[in-house]
Amino acid sequence: MTKEGFQKLWTLNYPDTVPISYLFKHDYSERWFRIHSLPNSKRYAEDESEWQILLSRQNEIITDFFGLETPILIVAEEYNWGDNRQIHITDEEDIFKPFSFVRLDNIELNKIDSEEYNEPDIYRPAFALTIWKPKYHDNLLREIANDNIRAYFISFDKNVIVAPYDGGVDFVLKDIATKENYKNKYRQWLSEREDGL
Repeated sequence: MTKEGFQKLWTLNYPDTVPISYLFKHDYSERWFRIHSLPNSKRYAEDESEWQILLSRQNEIITDFFGLETPILIVAEEYNWGDNRQIHITDEEDIFKPFSFVRLDNIELNKIDSEEYNEPDIYRPAFALTIWKPKYHDNLLREIANDNIRAYFISFDKNVIVAPYDGGVDFVLKDIATKENYKNKYRQWLSEREDGL
């Protein structure tokens, strides 16, 4: 897939947002929900038994959405705070080396939120084709859960965004009915907060 192909599919499927994961819960709140990766909303795994719980939960629910051996995209997220780095995170981090990334256009963060970001701050996304199968992306999920990198998965065919973070996984599904069905199915993993965070 080319950069232009990705951008066309993104605009067709998600016209109300840009490919920055923290915006999804605001821009598609009616189709968004979140699960926590550990019991009692614990944020970080501290031992191997907790890692097993975290990875088991994430693999189970993501497989439920994507299915087995499904072609998906990984979107690597990089924030650049005006230091004009020439090296992209997908070239720098070993976890991304097995994939062939295509860089998308930089996004000027100041144009999204002028109060939060300064003029030189940019967001530099890149995407790579891969497949989803259980345990295949465990190393990547670990790095995200430790807040070492930021990345999310997407299937345009299934109209699903899966955005792990350090604490859980955010989902944007195709419609409200689908969201409510899965929220009920995985209700034991939901936040107890009223806002779902």
